[in-house]
Amino acid sequence: MLWRGATEWPAFLTGRSMIVAGGMRAKVVVYPIAEGWRPGVKLTNWAVAVRLGDGSSPPPRREDWSRPGSREELMPHVERFSIPHLNVSQLIEQTPEFWEYPMCDRDPLPRWTHGRITLLGDAAHPMYPVGSNGASQAILDARCLADNLVAAEHPVQALVSYERERLPKTAEIVRSNRTGGPEGVIDAVEELAPNGFTDIDKVLSHEDRAAIVRGYARKAGFSPDKLSHAA
Repeated sequence: MLWRGATEWPAFLTGRSMIVAGGMRAKVVVYPIAEGWRPGVKLTNWAVAVRLGDGSSPPPRREDWSRPGSREELMPHVERFSIPHLNVSQLIEQTPEFWEYPMCDRDPLPRWTHGRITLLGDAAHPMYPVGSNGASQAILDARCLADNLVAAEHPVQALVSYERERLPKTAEIVRSNRTGGPEGVIDAVEELAPNGFTDIDKVLSHEDRAAIVRGYARKAGFSPDKLSHAA
């Protein structure tokens, strides 16, 4: 389940920093999205994601984009977090209203294209919202589809080429996001040091942590070499 809200809040760290705390079982994400009404205050977005089941049963409630969240249901999950530089419980308590979203993906489809009709974005590959990939992969879909429409002699040929290129790539990301995607580095550290640590480099080196993130970036099409080539 995902709960999300936004409220004006004093800037933390650099004023442009993002906090990601927790792993696949429970996670808090906080970051500023706009300037606030006075200096030192930011419109701050927060999200809390909690695994309520093992994925084998239907979500507790059907997916909905406009269902108000329940503070009584959310706060027991929030109280487990102690985050330096930010009182996340207080932040959420002072958010006037917030929303809940059962997080659901779908198994990759065998095909997107039927004649002159094809799918793009969430319609083609709904995925867990990890690494901002819902929007990002839709943009990459659109770029690929446009390029193929320009290059092909016939639109149907373009749609087939687009599907052939994008379907396997997004299918891999859907599966990867089920295990944390780029944020899987957090779970890797937690598994190696379940009782905490004082020096993260002694748990998992910077090079190994960076390799996890870079590997996902290449898979998702975000690596500099791929983006430069696409441009």
